[in-house]
Amino acid sequence: MLTRISFFIFILLINLNLATAQLYYVNLPPGHNKITLGRDRIPGLAGSPYLYDEWEPGRIILHNGNVIDSLIMRYDVYAREIHYKAEGNIYILGSPDSVKSITLYSRHFEYLPFTEKKNTVQKDYFEVLTADGRAQLLIRHMVTRIKSNYNVALDVGEKDDRLEHKSLFYLRRDKTILLIDRKGKALMEMLIDKSRELENFVSQNRLSFTREADLKRVVDYYNSLYD
Repeated sequence: MLTRISFFIFILLINLNLATAQLYYVNLPPGHNKITLGRDRIPGLAGSPYLYDEWEPGRIILHNGNVIDSLIMRYDVYAREIHYKAEGNIYILGSPDSVKSITLYSRHFEYLPFTEKKNTVQKDYFEVLTADGRAQLLIRHMVTRIKSNYNVALDVGEKDDRLEHKSLFYLRRDKTILLIDRKGKALMEMLIDKSRELENFVSQNRLSFTREADLKRVVDYYNSLYD
């Protein structure tokens, strides 16, 4: 059974090697009772909820400076959860606010607050693509559920709902994180101190605000102007 345990309790178990009662978390997809240990797919849904299906060694650095190595983890993007294995069970990282950073799949993740269009503050895991400099490029990995298009009368279409992966790009400067729109308007507004130079750079190199490689070039160029 998929198990939830406080991350602080997990740390205590590591340090003190004590046994403690476990709190159980049961995920209930429509029409199904639970996700069982080791299952890689959600019954009734086509596609993977994970960033990668494989379990990988990872590292967690806490805000208090403690480092936890050699955890076997993976990222359930659909549920917005980091899962890890311990003593034959699968646990959910239950206190992400205590985490400064996570290294997984040789990639760097942070749990950060951001503002949506309706000015509501939320928190989520972001992959950090450019770590150094005044501005950082971030990816928020998303999984959306696409409803079945099955037509009973014609017996055509997909019978199961489908999970579809996509990536949203964000820009972080100081403590502000904003979604990068397709035309780069938000990016230019956040980096207005060098907007003229950036506009010329984007135009001369025919860069797109929808491609990861191009966005990295733009952010790296902005940071280089302050080197």
